[in-house]
Amino acid sequence: MASIFRYVLLVVGGFTAGLVLAAPSVDTYPLADGLLPGPVFTSDVAAAAAGGLAALAVATAIRRRVLATALVGAMVVAVVALPGGWRFDMYVATIGAGLLLGALVVLGAEKLHAALPGVVVAGLLTAEPLAQFRELDSAPQRYASYLAASVQPVNAVWLSLAIVTAVAAGVVALTAGNDTAPVARARGREVAVGIGVPILGVGLYWSFHHALFSLDDLGEGRWLWGLVAVPVLIAAALWLRRRTGAVLLAATAVVVAAGGTVLWSPAAWPALLIGPVLVAVGVWLGRRRPMPLVGVGLLALVAASGIFDRPPWDNVNFAATILVVPFAAAYTIIASLPSTAPVTATSLALPAVLALPLLAQFGWTAYTPLTDDAAGWSPGAWTWTSVGASTAAILACGAAMVWLRHRGTSEDIGT
Repeated sequence: MASIFRYVLLVVGGFTAGLVLAAPSVDTYPLADGLLPGPVFTSDVAAAAAGGLAALAVATAIRRRVLATALVGAMVVAVVALPGGWRFDMYVATIGAGLLLGALVVLGAEKLHAALPGVVVAGLLTAEPLAQFRELDSAPQRYASYLAASVQPVNAVWLSLAIVTAVAAGVVALTAGNDTAPVARARGREVAVGIGVPILGVGLYWSFHHALFSLDDLGEGRWLWGLVAVPVLIAAALWLRRRTGAVLLAATAVVVAAGGTVLWSPAAWPALLIGPVLVAVGVWLGRRRPMPLVGVGLLALVAASGIFDRPPWDNVNFAATILVVPFAAAYTIIASLPSTAPVTATSLALPAVLALPLLAQFGWTAYTPLTDDAAGWSPGAWTWTSVGASTAAILACGAAMVWLRHRGTSEDIGT
């Protein structure tokens, strides 16, 4: 009985954590309650960074009362899901999700470790489509985004998932008896990387926001600093001991391919099941045939499909994003495990912490092409540059994986 509820806890709790981290402000509209201090600190990226730090703290320091930590995290998410709202409630939600994620990473460090990363990925990739569906399904649709947070309805999805998670955690705590987890103590490098990744995400978002509101006289601009994240994360993965950084490289490739999160608006709720089903297939195959370079190759193909940016060929990129990214993301991350608890927690939170484009062109010229041929296949110079840089970044992650495998093999022989 305890093992069944433990599995329910990992699956439902992991999905809840990914869902909340990726879209924490789905029912929070700061404009209605007064502007909070600074647009960067009211962003989902900053809130996700707080959740990532909470997950790191739990995965690093908590060995006793792990189930109690998961229970607290689920209850915090449930409270935020209730009707009403207050300033900074998205931080409360992400910190609760971070506590839940960190506790589940510690609990699922052994034979059940494949289920947890899979459902977290499913939650991360389903969050934005679910938010779009809930907003479009609400009434009145035209003014839903301007309703005050205090009159927002209950977030039934968050609340239901959080209650199931809390019940499962309570049952496991009562039946298992031993609320401890035998996980190796974290090392300084793992903690340093876990702290540095959220700081990097917030810093890049600040730079991106500053660039958006510093357009030139022509009303156009480009932002390239997001690419800095790739060499920094590759260096961090290589700095970690042995092959523990492989999952961080896998998460980096997912971020580059998906741009942080998959954005699309489902017309009916069954369409929301596409991502989780494909993730399940990726988890199953990743466990049976773990070849992370194959997943990296699929993600590189997704990035390369961005070259089709004009109708009707842009459907190629849309289909690749919807159908390939969930499978490839889950497969690559699962095939890159196992790793340590802090590195796993940091890697699973990475798509939410870096949920911003690594390359961006903005301004009126980005939405109004200066050409009469709006259809067909004739990508511009910027498309070639951005797609080429993204594809190269993913391939660089694959090359770093090869190096980690070679280094790990050499260390194993040396011992």
